[in-house]
Amino acid sequence: MLEDEHKLIMRMVNILPTIQRRIEKGDVDPEVLMTVVDFFKVYADKSHHAKEEAALFPLLAKRGVRVKGCPIGVLHNEHDQGRILMKALGDAVQRYIKGDSDAKKQIAEYLKNATDFYTEHIWKEDFLLFPMSHKVLKDSDEEELRREFLDVDSKLGPRFQDEYHYHVSRLETFLNEGMVRLTNPGVP
Repeated sequence: MLEDEHKLIMRMVNILPTIQRRIEKGDVDPEVLMTVVDFFKVYADKSHHAKEEAALFPLLAKRGVRVKGCPIGVLHNEHDQGRILMKALGDAVQRYIKGDSDAKKQIAEYLKNATDFYTEHIWKEDFLLFPMSHKVLKDSDEEELRREFLDVDSKLGPRFQDEYHYHVSRLETFLNEGMVRLTNPGVP
């Protein structure tokens, strides 16, 4: 489940350089920026990172993996760094919406930082954390994790996953077609 979520997160990460270039050259629809911030704050953090922190990391610790240091301590610290980065991006977006033209430069910088940060973070999880988890966890742990993961998402709403897949697809279409305004026809 976590590996599948990485695929969606990376689709969003791959959108960020295009948004960065657009804001450096002119303006970007504020709804695009708000969608990006919401995605990382809710999907990446309140769902994906929450699953790791509330279920996977404690289970790994129970199976003997050290909580401090590598990998759990490092990844937990990176989750905190991601939260700080998204708060800063969200604050810059709010200033941009209020007409602060200086905020554009900060938004572009935060988008580049987010691209670099999430690319490296997901690489660590895909090629270090998950393979190690497969070696350490028991077969019976998989069902326990699945239940806990579904519990995290159920608190975010019945169509949570569908909504965020839709938002990423909508942004990809918006950017690929060179549209100026992101229309909001609602979630299908």
